[in-house]
Amino acid sequence: MSTAVVFQQMLMIFILIGVGYLVFKKGWCGQSSSKDLSFLITMVCNPAIMLSSAFDETTTITRHDVLVTAGVSAVVFFGLIILGFILPVILRAPKEESRFYNLMTVYGNLGFIGIPVVSAVLGTSAVIYVTIFVFFFNILIYTHGIFVLKPSVKKDEGPFWKKFFNIGTIAGIATIIIFWFKIPMPRLFTESISYMGRCTTFLSMLVLGATLANMRIRDIFTVPRLYAFTAIRLLGVPILAALVLKHLFSNELMVQTSVMMLAMPVANMPLMMAKQYDMECEVMSKGILLTTLFSLITITIISIFM
Repeated sequence: MSTAVVFQQMLMIFILIGVGYLVFKKGWCGQSSSKDLSFLITMVCNPAIMLSSAFDETTTITRHDVLVTAGVSAVVFFGLIILGFILPVILRAPKEESRFYNLMTVYGNLGFIGIPVVSAVLGTSAVIYVTIFVFFFNILIYTHGIFVLKPSVKKDEGPFWKKFFNIGTIAGIATIIIFWFKIPMPRLFTESISYMGRCTTFLSMLVLGATLANMRIRDIFTVPRLYAFTAIRLLGVPILAALVLKHLFSNELMVQTSVMMLAMPVANMPLMMAKQYDMECEVMSKGILLTTLFSLITITIISIFM
């Protein structure tokens, strides 16, 4: 069953990417549309996903569970951030591509792929832990992610801290406040936010398909460095984490969920943000596609290992 669910999710992703590829290859949408969609995803849809997670009235997670899981998530992401600066050096990535390898190391596809896979492999009780990881992901992508993409600030951009005070961090903080204090929200508001969040997956895959439409398919498989990256990030890191985390935390399900989170392919959000800054990020598009393709195999191996 686990293998079937993994395969189904991967197949669904490639179908959506294929739709985006066709739309942009046929010229039905231009590259300016791709940038506009990236802005919509980054500034509207993704923050909406965070907020909608706080409106789930069926969750049984307690505040204590939130704190403990947050500790695990913090450890995991701290390790990934450190590795994000080390791995490009190990792989001898070109200087202009180092920031992209950094982001690909830190940010995996925790939501669209992570939730159904973890549910199948570890059971539905583990899904609530995934939501905590997704929260940390969203906070970091709008802070650490922006810092890695744009480490310097021009005079007309204002103080450095203003780059961190954006819709992503505001939505993340609001999500925690609403959940922690159980703040009731009007049904009209919660359903509107939920609808906006549901657009994220499809729009992200459209943008990825648009990027693919401007590339030669065979070029995706002609970068040896990406094969090494995929092996280290999707196999080496999760297996090492499994061996280390079990000695640090006693909650077995939480440790297993953490390991599965580390086995996810590269996320789309860094690509969306890079496009916003008009960056040439072909290597990241290739990394997303290659890791997503091979994750069908690597996630299965990790699930067996766990």
